[in-house]
Amino acid sequence: MTIIIDTREQRPWSFPPNIDVEVATLRTGDYALKGDDHFAIERKSADDFIGTISVGWHRFCRELNRMDEAKFTAKVVIVESDFVTFCFTLGANGAILPPDHEHTRCTPAFVMRRIAELTMRGVAVIFAGNAEYASALALRIFFEREKENANTCNA
Repeated sequence: MTIIIDTREQRPWSFPPNIDVEVATLRTGDYALKGDDHFAIERKSADDFIGTISVGWHRFCRELNRMDEAKFTAKVVIVESDFVTFCFTLGANGAILPPDHEHTRCTPAFVMRRIAELTMRGVAVIFAGNAEYASALALRIFFEREKENANTCNA
């Protein structure tokens, strides 16, 4: 198994030393398996994700359309934040503070609506906590995808 990291990744996830990694330009997504044109993982920081579902929504929908046209078996977005911190921040006195991202006008209701819309488009939005957990989860997903590809080839 070889993981392809898109050339535009500025600070790529790290993977265990026994995992082969190459850097190449991906048409869609940020991480993919070498030779697999029907699956990729989209990586998002908290700020990147909120920008994507707000001001970048139409561009992201075009990317999802490309995934649909390419017959992607799954569409996965891994966000490097936990959901509660991303949407709600409580002060010491229980007051709700602006969320832990720069787009404070994007309310929890807005975020949840966009996640629901993405879910209805077949997109799995996974909040992984941080980059370390996100890369570990991506690796597990790639192992499952590799197993699926092997089973398809042996069928």
